[in-house]
Amino acid sequence: MSCTSGNLSLPQHFLGRITLLLAALFSQCVLAPLASHAADRVSVCYGSASSALLPIARDQGFFKAEGIEIDLRPYTSGKNSIQAMLDRKCDLATGAQAVVVHHSLRRRDFLVVANLSISDDFEKIVVRSDRGINGPADLRGRRIALPEFTTQHYLLDTYLLSNGLELQDVQRVYLHHNEVLKAFQRGEVDGLVHREPEIRQLLAEFGGKAKILPSRSLCVSAYLLAGKRDFVQKNPAVIKRVLRALLRAEDYAKKEPAKARNIAARTYGADQEEIKKIWGLHNYRVSLDQSLFLLLENMARWEIGLQPPAQRAPMPNYLEFLYLDGLKAIRPEAVTIIH
Repeated sequence: MSCTSGNLSLPQHFLGRITLLLAALFSQCVLAPLASHAADRVSVCYGSASSALLPIARDQGFFKAEGIEIDLRPYTSGKNSIQAMLDRKCDLATGAQAVVVHHSLRRRDFLVVANLSISDDFEKIVVRSDRGINGPADLRGRRIALPEFTTQHYLLDTYLLSNGLELQDVQRVYLHHNEVLKAFQRGEVDGLVHREPEIRQLLAEFGGKAKILPSRSLCVSAYLLAGKRDFVQKNPAVIKRVLRALLRAEDYAKKEPAKARNIAARTYGADQEEIKKIWGLHNYRVSLDQSLFLLLENMARWEIGLQPPAQRAPMPNYLEFLYLDGLKAIRPEAVTIIH
């Protein structure tokens, strides 16, 4: 090796080795991260505060720590978010089991990967007390607004039957989720079935002219995370990382409930009292419990019974709609489904 006119001259074999080394470093540091970045981007359509573990995991950086670039897309209801996922507008979506059951009677192209929360009093029946409705017997002939084939629909039917009424004793006004409140506010209906925090806000608006008909425990709702079957089966590692981030959010919510509620309040535009009430109505836990089978089958039995006998679908085998491998691999005690 020699120095001439201030220039460094290296033997040819050293130059070749340096060139190969630089090429390898370029491949590892530039090309590989770009490919990983594209593969690990996940979009999730989500609805109400029942899905609060999602924004908590995003806010605390749990998705990022798992190598997931999360794209959370808010929808006004679980029915709308699940439909968006089925239409391939997002990779995953959250919704109550009523929506999942409705689609399971018609298609098989999706899988449930986890239950994110459960509640027995999130949806409520509100009626116009200024129109003489004070109890179940006063519902006969009344117009009730609600979205069809949803948890709200199931709750109303269960409430009627449990109070000695027939399903045909009320007039159901099936509306899009966004229009239910408006119909009540315009006086077009005598009651509605909706959820918090909208219920609390509606009661404040109407004062003593509206009231809740107590229905706690008549309808237990599981809020599920689901995805198209091909997406879930082709991306098992991604599903595990998403679930791991949500499990970390669950643990965080248990250890820091006040901070978790603050994140949810910011996300859903609710005040502290509203979010505290919602929090008390939910058990936020990432799981796949055996009890989920009963919830799915009970709602399926209800919806099948609404159809004319000749058109009734068979009861699905819900084992075929549950993806157990992801959660079982990272927190096996959260999976109690017999399979």
